[in-house]
Amino acid sequence: MIFPVSHERMTARRWPIVTTLIFIVCFFVQLYMGVAQDQPAAGPSGAETRALQYFTEHPYLELEPGKLPVLDKDAIDLAHRLAQTTELPDDDSQRAEQQQLDALVAKVDVTPPDDPLRRWGYIPAEHNYLGLLTSQFVHAGWWHLAGNMWFLFFCGMTLEDRWGRVVFPLFYVSAGAFAALVHGWLDPHSTVPLVGASGAIAGCMGAFTVAFARTRVRFLFLLTLRPRTFSAPAYTVLPIWAAFEFIQAFLFRGDGTAHWAHVGGFGFGLVVGLILHRTGIDRRLDDAVEVASVLGGDPRIDEARRLLRIGRGDEASAMLEGLAIERPDSAVVLEALAEVATASGDEPRAEEVRKRAARLRATAD
Repeated sequence: MIFPVSHERMTARRWPIVTTLIFIVCFFVQLYMGVAQDQPAAGPSGAETRALQYFTEHPYLELEPGKLPVLDKDAIDLAHRLAQTTELPDDDSQRAEQQQLDALVAKVDVTPPDDPLRRWGYIPAEHNYLGLLTSQFVHAGWWHLAGNMWFLFFCGMTLEDRWGRVVFPLFYVSAGAFAALVHGWLDPHSTVPLVGASGAIAGCMGAFTVAFARTRVRFLFLLTLRPRTFSAPAYTVLPIWAAFEFIQAFLFRGDGTAHWAHVGGFGFGLVVGLILHRTGIDRRLDDAVEVASVLGGDPRIDEARRLLRIGRGDEASAMLEGLAIERPDSAVVLEALAEVATASGDEPRAEEVRKRAARLRATAD
């Protein structure tokens, strides 16, 4: 087993409010789920039992998936294949039996049971599009939740710090919804609820691959008796993870994991990340967060520019030099310092500072 444990950018300039709220909502939903699932489950209704028994006795009849909650498309197809080995009644008898089955099915209440997984999950066969959103905050158990929240902490917090508290949540829910739609498109008759944040988080991983391509990710290697660690750039290892999900989507269709949702989410994040990077929006968003984090409690950049306008360049330079010492990784501060140096006639100093800012920008890309 190979598991990511850290990367070079697991810090934030501001508290990751959106990521924290996602944690909190998922945690309390899971608490509620634990209480709800401890309630005794209701068995199938009498009408459903009679319809199921009649179909079992006449498996060659047609039954639309979803009409009986206990039977999905695969179970119905299996019944039809088995029925091919039996002798079929004549057409008139078969039509009468089909009418009888249809009448029994019509009496079945197909309202989903009071199960949070069915109520809030996304069920492709039922086209419950609200589930595209709600399913992202519902998990199938505490281990499922813990795994997803670790990956959210691993890459979601960093993306929020880069894109801000407005763009990141819009991206997050869009990635999750797109991932669920891909799952439903490739398995449209599924009556199994799709739940979990993994589609949205796969989207975060795709965007992380672009926004922090050269960031080194440290992994824990558990395939030997002695655990080991290794590190590699994000642009090499995260696409490998997506490739494995793609392969598993073909090889392990019935393993209970929505591999296509992972692939769809990762692809969505990759495309969005590339668009933001190519258009320069990614950098502008990062600059906006940088300015907000610097100016949130320290207005020295604006004050330095004011001092420069009234001819007090030395004071402005000293103020920004102090800020640059406090925030050595801030390209915004260095660019302001270069602006003051240029205005003061110290072009060599301005050029030196601009080069430092450019190196920070290149590292961020």
